[in-house]
Formats: sequence, C-alpha cells, structure tokens
Amino acid sequence: MVMAHAPKVFGYLLAFSFIAFPFGAMLQERKAFRDVGLGFLGSLKAFLFIQVWMLHSAIAVMLQLPWYLMGYDIRKQTNTFYEANIGIQNSKVFMGPIKVIGEKNLPKDDKPYIYIANHQSMIDICVLYYLRKPFVWISKKAVGYIPGVGQIMFLSGHILLERKGKASIKQMYADAKSRLKDGFNIFIFPQGTRERTKILPFKHGAFSMAMSEEVDIVPVSIELSDDAWKRFFGYGFIWGFEEAKSKPAAILTVHPVMKTKDFNGDKEKMMKAGQEIIYSCLGDKKRM
Repeated sequence: MVMAHAPKVFGYLLAFSFIAFPFGAMLQERKAFRDVGLGFLGSLKAFLFIQVWMLHSAIAVMLQLPWYLMGYDIRKQTNTFYEANIGIQNSKVFMGPIKVIGEKNLPKDDKPYIYIANHQSMIDICVLYYLRKPFVWISKKAVGYIPGVGQIMFLSGHILLERKGKASIKQMYADAKSRLKDGFNIFIFPQGTRERTKILPFKHGAFSMAMSEEVDIVPVSIELSDDAWKRFFGYGFIWGFEEAKSKPAAILTVHPVMKTKDFNGDKEKMMKAGQEIIYSCLGDKKRM
C-alpha cells in the first residue's frame, strides 16, 4: 500500500521543491539587493531563474547519467558543456549581455589554478562560466540538496563543504588536492558568503591551499549592475542590442596571475594582495 503511493508522494515532493528552493533563493537575492530593491519584476525573475536552472540541470543529469553509470569520467564534459551553457544562456535570458575585461590574463597552459572572486549574488555563479575554463566549485553542502543542481554538481565533481566541523574542512582540502592533481581548476569565493553592499575581508582557505599545493591564483572581480534583475530585456536584440551592450548586467575583470612563489610562503600577505586586487576596480560598486 505504501509503495503504491510512493510515486505520487515523490511527485508532490519534487513539485514542492521546484517552488520552495526558488522561493528561498529569491528571498536571498532580495536580501543581497536590499539597498536598491528588486521590486515585483526582479523578484519574479530571480524565482524563475533558479527554476529554469534546476530544470535544465535535471535534463543534463538525465543525459549524462548513463555515461557515468558505465564508468566514464564525465566531469569535464559535464562542467564545460552542460553547466557552462546553462549558466551562460540563463545569464543572457534573464540579465542580458555580460562583459569580460582582461581575457588576455586567463592562463593559456594546462596547469591547474585556483580562481578567486568577490561574491555578491547567485548571478555570479552563472556569469563566471563566461571565462570558459573547467573549474570545480567549493560550495556549501546545502546546495547539493537542490534538485537538478545538486546532482549535476556531483557529476561534475564539485566539492560540497559543511561550513562547521574540522572533519569536513579536512575532507574538503583532500578533495581539492585530488581535483588539482586531476587537472581541474578550483574556484573559491574567499569572502565566504555573498555581500554587495559592503566589503568583506577574505578568509585564508584559498591562499593556504595555493601555498600548500604550489598552485598560482587567478583573481577575478565581479561587478553587478544595480538593475541586473530589474531589466525588461534578456537577449539584447529584442530591446535594443546597442543599449544592452553599452550597459552590461555584469562586468568580469580578470587580473594577472598571482604567482605563489612571489610571496615566499606568506599566505597573509598573499591574501591581502588578492583582496586589494579584486576590490581595486569595484570602487563604490556604482560604476555601472
């Protein structure tokens, strides 16, 4: 009797999750943009944004799962094709064009790097795929429970961290070391949490990892337009492509690589330098 109702119960839970998780994400974005407000349109777009992200991720998981079950290493393909295109297309549809400055600073070799950036919004996750580099996120464990998103993160080999607990942090370092050896870049938000109304100090994690594994760091600054969620256009040509290009929803600035050896084992100095570099072009966060 119980088993007969299981599919129906599962369906209800899945339907509920496609409302509950986007609603929670929308509330987080309202908090992140509390200084300018999201309004009805912005709140609706944030809600739909995560719904579409979950749906597309779920479809990608269904396409990739057979290959995973057959024993193929699908991590890079899942990341660079499925995740990257989901992120880029979601950005175009919901926010509009994204501008990348300093692409020449992106490493051209095949060595793994640690990428770091400031963190303001869930928009950051999508727009960073414009860098077109395979990387593994270090993210909070709760993200793994989001239907579609959590499963595609597993298939891509991302690292989920329980923020409290030494055992989890130790496992995170071990997983990160393994990914670096497999040739993956690691992406970390050194702030530890999203914030766009004030500057938060960086934490040591990324820089300790860079020192211990002798891996260089690529700093990236993310500037989000105050009206990123409130725009009426997605693809620029619908509402005027030139206007869209002149005022991108986000600007990514890729800075020159920070050579770990230049800091002689001083992670505090490297952390402060990385923080200064990333925040140097953000100004009062009103450039756009």
